[in-house]
Amino acid sequence: MQGQTVTACATSPSSFDNRPSDPEVKIAELNFEGDLRIPNADLEQIATSLKQQKYSGDQDAVTSDVLERVRLAWQNQGYFKVEARGEAKILTSSPAAERILINVYVEAGQQYRLQDISFKNNRQISDARALRPAFPLEDGDVFDRAAIAKGLEQLRFAYGQIGHINFTSFPNVVFNEDRRTISLVIDVDEGKKFYVSSLKVLGREDSILKDSLIKPGDVYDERLVNLFVQQHAASSAADVPLDSRVRRQLDERAATVAITFDFRDCPVQEQP
Repeated sequence: MQGQTVTACATSPSSFDNRPSDPEVKIAELNFEGDLRIPNADLEQIATSLKQQKYSGDQDAVTSDVLERVRLAWQNQGYFKVEARGEAKILTSSPAAERILINVYVEAGQQYRLQDISFKNNRQISDARALRPAFPLEDGDVFDRAAIAKGLEQLRFAYGQIGHINFTSFPNVVFNEDRRTISLVIDVDEGKKFYVSSLKVLGREDSILKDSLIKPGDVYDERLVNLFVQQHAASSAADVPLDSRVRRQLDERAATVAITFDFRDCPVQEQP
């Protein structure tokens, strides 16, 4: 069932958009204390990055946001079980903006390294050696949560090239405290393999479909879909995200997908 439509371009402000908003919050000072375990240069880089972020909302919400980002920063350096708590103090305040100081207390805990990565339920790509390169970490490297997230996204893209549009994966973490390592078991849900039922173009002549390397009847290939969008979106509105230019209508029972390429200046997308 189709719902409301939304456009990918900015619209004129409405009375709803003009409601009073929360003041912008700027972190003027950010101090780290506790068992930090990472070099000062890295601390400075983390602090600089956090202070450059945009924040809004009340003091507790901003503090919670910062603490989550702190935990992620430490996890990217192998401290997977890091704990962080903090408190904020308002330095200056106005209806439009606040400047705050945040003190963060960190208990880094143990640093872990990657022991290995294995896969479960990977039937379509059964050879783990074909999947392992998706993850930009070698066995023995410091465990990096951001690198694992990148690997999961690249794994999804790899399956998207062989028709598995609904592919998902679930990383399970197994600790070896004696060796201070983490084994990662990726539980794969491949979903169905989808075939292209039709191609449609909005905002351009249908003749450009001759440039598409994917045709009706082919196994869906996300790489080829993206390639076609990149090839023909250059002359459209530059501020429109490329992914908003593709609509995929799935027929789960038939395992087919109808693809619409929307090259109008303001693509309209159906909400489920």
